[in-house]
Amino acid sequence: MPTTRVNRAVTLNEAVDRLREQLGSQYTVTPHANGSRETIRVQRAGVAFCTVHLARDGQSTTFRVHGGGVLLGRLANELLIARTVSRAIKDSIGSSGSN
Repeated sequence: MPTTRVNRAVTLNEAVDRLREQLGSQYTVTPHANGSRETIRVQRAGVAFCTVHLARDGQSTTFRVHGGGVLLGRLANELLIARTVSRAIKDSIGSSGSN
C-alpha cells in the first residue's frame, strides 16, 4: 500500500482537482465524503481501480492508496494503478516522505 505524506492540510476537492490534472482524461477521479472519512476512487478501465484515503493531522495530510478488487485483481491493482496514483500525488501535491 503506497503512502504519501504532505506537510500541509490538503482538502478533498484540491486533491481531486490535482489528480484529475495529473492523470488526464484516461482516469476517472471521484471524491467520496462520509462524515470525517474522505476517500477518492480512481479508475482506469473496468477493473483497474484504487481507493485513496485522506487523513489530516493538524497541518499535514497522509494519502494511503489501496488497489481495488479481489485476490489477483487487487494484487495487480496494487502493483499498477495504486503506484501510478501515488506517484501522481507526489508529483502534483508534493510529499515529505513515503512508503
